[in-house]
This record gives sequence, C-alpha cells and structure tokens, in this order.
Amino acid sequence: MRRLWLIACLVAPSRGWAQFPPVGVPGGVVRLELDGSLESFDRRFLAGSRESYGADLSSPALGSDRIPLLTDADARIGRIIGNPSYRLNLGGVTADALADVGTGTLGLSLGLTDQITLFGRLPLVRTHVRATRLLSPVTADAGLNPDVSTQVAFFGDFDVALATLSSKLAAGDYDSDPAQLALAQATLADGTALRADLFGLLADPATASPAVPVATSSTGAAVLSRVAGLQTTLESSLDVPGFSLAPTLPSDPLDNSELGQILAAPLALRVGESQVTFRGDAEVGAALTLVDRWDRGASRGGFRAVVAGLVRLPTGQRDLADRPLDIGTGDEQTDVQVDVVTDFGSGRFGARVGGTYVRQLGSDILVRVTRPSQPLVGPERLALVRHDPGDIIALDVRPFYRLARTLALQVGLQHWFRTADQVSYSTPADALPGVDASLLAEETEANATVLSAGITYANPGGLRPGGTGLPVDATWTYERVLRTGGGRVPDSHAVRARLRVYFGLW
Repeated sequence: MRRLWLIACLVAPSRGWAQFPPVGVPGGVVRLELDGSLESFDRRFLAGSRESYGADLSSPALGSDRIPLLTDADARIGRIIGNPSYRLNLGGVTADALADVGTGTLGLSLGLTDQITLFGRLPLVRTHVRATRLLSPVTADAGLNPDVSTQVAFFGDFDVALATLSSKLAAGDYDSDPAQLALAQATLADGTALRADLFGLLADPATASPAVPVATSSTGAAVLSRVAGLQTTLESSLDVPGFSLAPTLPSDPLDNSELGQILAAPLALRVGESQVTFRGDAEVGAALTLVDRWDRGASRGGFRAVVAGLVRLPTGQRDLADRPLDIGTGDEQTDVQVDVVTDFGSGRFGARVGGTYVRQLGSDILVRVTRPSQPLVGPERLALVRHDPGDIIALDVRPFYRLARTLALQVGLQHWFRTADQVSYSTPADALPGVDASLLAEETEANATVLSAGITYANPGGLRPGGTGLPVDATWTYERVLRTGGGRVPDSHAVRARLRVYFGLW
C-alpha cells in the first residue's frame, strides 16, 4: 500500500480539481479497481454483550446444552436413577477462536455516458480460523463409553434372568402367594424397562451414548445400585439366581483427547484450524448519476447524487457443515442491492451520505439443522433446507476535511439492520423428525453501528477541463464495531484500501 500511495502522489498534477472519489465514471472511460481488506476478530457480540468467538463450544458443564445427541442419554439415565432432571456432565470446556478474513477484489467500470456506468467485481477471499479448547474434568461425572464387547456377557445374563422370570410367571410358580405374584409381575416390568434403557445407553448401535457415567461418580453408583437391587430381588425373593454381572462403566472422566474422539466420531466434526481460499461472491451492476455539480470550475464542493444497483452472484463457498467455526467465502445465494449516494460540501468541508437496501434471495442449502448455540451435532442432523436470509438496510454518513485540493481526511458512521432469516425444509421428505428447521433462524436478527476513519486521495486529472495527469483515486480506512443489538455480530477490526485508475477509451 505504501508503494501504491507513492504512485498515486507521483502522478498527481501540480494543478487539479479536488473531488471526493466518484461513484460513476465519465462516458468513454474505463476504471480499473483494486480493493483489499483485512478483518480480524476473536470476540463477538450476542444480544449486545461481548463474548468469545468460540463461546458456542464453551460450557461450565458440557453436555446436552451443547451436544443435543446426549439428550436421549440424559433421559435414559434419569429414568434409571429416578431423577428426570439429570444431565450428563463431561466437564468444563473453555474454547477460544481467532478469525481472519482477507479479501482482494478486482473490478472494472465502464462509462457508457456521463450518467450511466456499468461495473463488475470479482473478489478472492481467504478465511482462517484458529480454535483451541481445554477440557477440565474436575466436576465431570462422565467418561468415554467402553467398547460394546464389554457389555455382551452382562446383557446375556440379564436376558436369561428376565426369560426365566417370565417362564415362572407363565407356569404359575407364584400364583399361590398373591404378594409374591404381584412382586414378580412388577419386577418383570421394571427389569424389562431397565434392560431397555441400559441397552439403549450402553450398547445399541443406533442410540448408544458416546459418554456415560463414571463408575465412581454418584450417578454411576446409582446406576450400579439399581442393577444390584434388581439382582437381589430376583435371587432372594423370586428364586431366579445366576444374574450377578454388572454393566461396564468407565473408570475415569473424559479427558481432552477423548473429547476430541467424540467430536470426530460419532459427531463427524472438525474443531480446530480451518483455512479456506476461494473466490467470493461476484457483483455486476450499473450506476446512474442523477446530478453532478461537484468541484466545478475553481470552486470546491457542490452537490452530487448517484443511484446504483447490483446483483451479487452465488459464486463463493459457504462455510462447511462439519466445521462449527468455519467462515465461508460466500453465501451461495443471490443478493439484489440498491445504493443511493450523495456528496455535498463547500470549501474544505463536506460529507458523503448513503443508504443501502439489500434483498437477500432464498436458496436451497445442505446444513446440519440445529440452534446456533448448539453447533456440536452429527450428520444425523444433515438436511436440505430453504434458507431465505434477512434483508439489510444501512445508512452511512462520512464527513471529510480537505487537507489539500486532492487529499482529505474522513470519518464515518454507519448503522445497519438485518431482519431475521426464514428457514424451512425444502420438501416434506427432507424434514427431520422432531427437529424444526426454524432453529437455524434463531439469533439472526441483528443491528450494529460501525465507526471508520481514514484518508482519501482523488484527482480527476484529464477527466476535468484543464486537468492533466493520470486520473486516479485511493482510499484507506480503519473500521471498528462500536455497538450492536439483537443476534450475533463479530466484534471486528477491519482495514480497507482501494486504488482506482481511469483510462480513456473514446
């Protein structure tokens, strides 16, 4: 950028008509545009409050609050130990993440007439997210589920005991004693339910939990006590001996490496470093100059108004479904945008005031359907949904002060508002049982105020009567998010630079 700045200064004529960088291009002129930006953040805003960008992976007691797959295990354990509010605790997890988004854009604008300009832009985007997590097992009561082979003998004995009890009931062995008969019937029902919950928790390939209570924890002890109580009743009160084995529970709480195993399988997630380099969403559009009385003659200032429209094409790449913190290079949906830009000023002072409306069109995307706060879901949540992003309205005010005829300092204040997304399944066949697609739309309505400051150089050169030299303009700005409201907004710092050079064609 220093070299570009030196070039811009060297080509400046000794005399020139200063102007704020124009939106349109004079007729018969082509403008080459080189834009670059670097955005960085390790924190974000949620409902106006700052938190770590990796907050969705953090939890004081990791469980079904972040991993919905554990909800079924919670319910089964709750029934076994008689505590319906029980939740597995994998330990406290602290996660941090740092994101960088760099964008370089090549653009061309052609002035068909002094009022009409056509333009196109193609960005190249590089996103880089580095995430770390630390699991503290101090408060944990869960460990990695042992291999299913360790449970085979236990469930074999359990099945034999239940079958024996059922045969005795059918043979009328307890009919002479009504109290014993009632106990046998209740024990068979209770044992059958207990066996179903234990098998579903520990060994069923479709429902087994990746994490289960540690044997030495109070919950693990309650599970083993429930089994031992059933065994005692069967042998001492119902004459069904031989069932003495216990289910195998982990001996140690989950550690950081074992948590990584759960994330990798069965969740099939990659939580760590993510780096993507790909084209972004290309833009094509046109600008109409309504009024241009800017820097006419020897006077500085005046008034200028331009309206522009563009279509942003889905040429980028969305964030990957198996990377919870991944940042894509595009949205894979089309935007239609309208901008109104006005410049006014007198002498050294002036301002650019603009308004933007973005209509984000819907598209079908393949995603894992979950709440934003519960990103740790597996491929069982993968579905095709119709995603209609919320529309965006932005207002922008940028006062400036000219240090010289072609050089000015500027500050800016922008406020934008985004409506909530609308999400539904693409077809009824795509719907996941019991999972509402609208979960993806939670916390998507948001607004933010952004402060910017920078410097701008604009020399019309030979584009103005009496001007000489190569027409060129350049800007450099720094942006900072001041405040937000509603949903998720990165707490970002951004540096943006632009160089635009004009060449006459006719």
